[in-house]
Amino acid sequence: MQMASKAHYQGNHAFRGTEKGYTVYPKALNIVWGNDKRFWKLPIYENDGAELIQVNWLEVTGCIDNINIAKKTAYDIGFTMSLMNDAFGWNDSPVYLMAKWGDNTQWRKVNLTSEINGKKLIPKNITITKGKGDNVDKIYFGLYEVWNKKWKGGLKIHSVNLTEI
Repeated sequence: MQMASKAHYQGNHAFRGTEKGYTVYPKALNIVWGNDKRFWKLPIYENDGAELIQVNWLEVTGCIDNINIAKKTAYDIGFTMSLMNDAFGWNDSPVYLMAKWGDNTQWRKVNLTSEINGKKLIPKNITITKGKGDNVDKIYFGLYEVWNKKWKGGLKIHSVNLTEI
């Protein structure tokens, strides 16, 4: 996945194994407009959060790859996030969680304003089952709000958690 602009942040694609899956911290994620300090405050350390200052195009993506997932068949994927006190623009801006594994792609719509209320939250998880075809050794995931073009801000992404089910 090549990024089109130097304003976009290319993550280091690192992840940590957990007892039941994997954790991916924001430093590992690809963040559209992430290298522009007007829009994002990027993490300094590996497990710091990424803070959205303001964007009208939210696109945060990542993947787990080069792992032995051949025998596993399904994962729950959840973004651990919070809305900060000064969050804005989320009332009419639901976000979409995406997961792709092989030829299987799943989407889930999440309304952050009704679900977060200032606390860390794992939104309704999206579940992905192993598909067929190419790239069955990679699980892709993303967080998107690219359709309504309204400015939004005050979101903090803490981690992405993939849990084997």
